[in-house]
Amino acid sequence: MRQFLWREFVRAAGYAASGLAATGCHYAVMVALVHWAGWWEVAASSAGFLAGAAVKYPLNYWVIFKSSASHGRTLVRFALGLAAGFVLNGAILAVLLATMDVHYLVSQVLTTGAVTLVNYLLARNWIFRGPRGAVEEVRRVE
Repeated sequence: MRQFLWREFVRAAGYAASGLAATGCHYAVMVALVHWAGWWEVAASSAGFLAGAAVKYPLNYWVIFKSSASHGRTLVRFALGLAAGFVLNGAILAVLLATMDVHYLVSQVLTTGAVTLVNYLLARNWIFRGPRGAVEEVRRVE
């Protein structure tokens, strides 16, 4: 049980690190579109979300989950999970912007927290599962 918990901790920490890279891309695109192009915050966040996804897929596939699943199957699953995250991101952000009197980035940070949890569960339990029905074991560096 202890090894299992350690592997999950390592995997979740790696997922968080890849998420920071993707989120950095997401936020950079969003802020640029809001401030320099005058886009509505939800539209800018949606474009940023897609940019972040382009960063996140290769990191998750090769580094975090060390998936042995085919890219054909994994990309389809990633696209479906991405669609769910995309809708959640836009919906939650729109609700927060309409109901909270705070800067849009505060609402986006709250939205990111909620979407990240859903995305991790989808990635861990469905998107990057190998053909044996389990995510590949995290290899310890010795």
